[in-house]
Amino acid sequence: MSDGPGVTVLRLGPSLDASCGEALLADLRKARNTAVVIEASEVARVSTLALQVLLSGWMTWRSDGHDFHIASASPALASAAALLGLPADFLASRETSA
Repeated sequence: MSDGPGVTVLRLGPSLDASCGEALLADLRKARNTAVVIEASEVARVSTLALQVLLSGWMTWRSDGHDFHIASASPALASAAALLGLPADFLASRETSA
């Protein structure tokens, strides 16, 4: 999960469905007060609930002044985010500063 001091990398599996929501939330809670990179290249199925958890994390980290971004968003994740009208910079890929 950790990828250096102050940076947490979370790798999402192929199915980001409702059953993953609690585990994802728990992982995000453990990563609080660190920069977070979500590796999402393998995501093939996405639920609205899981996207809500990611969006909540993104908004929380931004308000806390910490970096949070989704790296290598799969086409399925990008499509689901666009369909739900999530902010354009939600999936913006940029380098994480520790």
